[in-house]
Amino acid sequence: MKRSQAPVLITWDVDPDRWATDEHRQRALSMALDLGEELGIRSTFFITARHAHEYSAQVERMQTLGQEIGCHGLTHTDEEDYNRMPVEMQQSYIEEATRKLEAVVGAPVHTFRSPRVKTSAHTLRLLAEYGYRSDSSVCSQRIDFVSSNLINPGWLVAPRRPYYPNRASAFKRGDVPIWELPISAIVVPFISSSLRVFGLPFMKAFARLLYAESRHTGKPIIYLAHPPEFIEFVNPRSHLTLKDLAPNRIRTHGFLARNALYRLSGQTLLDATRELFAYIASLPGTIFMTCSEYANGLSLPERRHPKQPF
Repeated sequence: MKRSQAPVLITWDVDPDRWATDEHRQRALSMALDLGEELGIRSTFFITARHAHEYSAQVERMQTLGQEIGCHGLTHTDEEDYNRMPVEMQQSYIEEATRKLEAVVGAPVHTFRSPRVKTSAHTLRLLAEYGYRSDSSVCSQRIDFVSSNLINPGWLVAPRRPYYPNRASAFKRGDVPIWELPISAIVVPFISSSLRVFGLPFMKAFARLLYAESRHTGKPIIYLAHPPEFIEFVNPRSHLTLKDLAPNRIRTHGFLARNALYRLSGQTLLDATRELFAYIASLPGTIFMTCSEYANGLSLPERRHPKQPF
C-alpha cells in the first residue's frame, strides 16, 4: 500500500444466531450486501461453515459483487473456542469447516476468523498448514465489556500492524506463514457493538483517529459487524438467568448484561452504519478492500505444503 492511502477492511461475521429465524438471518445478510453495493464497498463475509448452505442465494450474490467469503469456524457453538480446544479437535474442526465451506463457495477459501475471535498459536499454525493466507481473530490493545470477550492479556501486547504470528504465541511476531490482520481497537474495539453503545458521533471520531494512524503507519482500519443486528427482534439472550452468571458461561460469552447498554438496533443501526461507512469513504486516500486483497499485497514467506507441520 502507498503511504498516502488508508486501507479499510469491512468485515462481517455471519454467525448462526439460532435465536433468530432463518428468514431474519437471510434478510439481514441481504441488507448488509445491499449496503456494500450501495456504497461501492468490497468487504469480507466470514461464514460459519456448517450453516453456509442456508445462504446459497446470498453467497451467489457475494460472488457476483466481488465480495470475499471467509471461514468463521465450523459450528460457532460453545465448544468451538480455539483458545481452549485440544489441538486434535481444532484440526478436525478446521478441516471439516474448510471442506464444507469450499463446497458451498465452489472455490478455495483463504481467510479465517474464529468464533468469538478466540484463537491460539496452535490455531494459526493449523490454518497455515491448510493453506489459509490470513486470519483476523486478534484485537490488539482491546479492553471492553460490550462483546463476548473480556480482558485478553495477549491482546494487550499484540502488534497493532499485520504480522506473522509466533509458533508459541498468537500475540507475538514470528515466522508462521499466515498474516494476522488485527481488528482495529484503541481500548474500545472498532466494531458494531461499539456503535450500538457509543453512537455515531463517537464512532466517527474513532474512525478519524484510526485513519490518522493508518496514514502514518500503513496499518489497515478493520471494522467488524454482525448483519442480524439490522433486524428488529427479541433476542432471548437479553434475558439473564443464573446460568449466564456461571464462570464458564462468562468465559465463553462475556457479560450478557451488556445488552442493556445497546442504544441502536434495527433500521437505526443500519442508518448509522451507512453514515459511518460513507464518512470513512469521504476521508482522502481511503480504499476499501477484502482481507485477501490486503494480504496479497504483503509479501509472504515461502509457503509450505498443506498439512506439513511447522
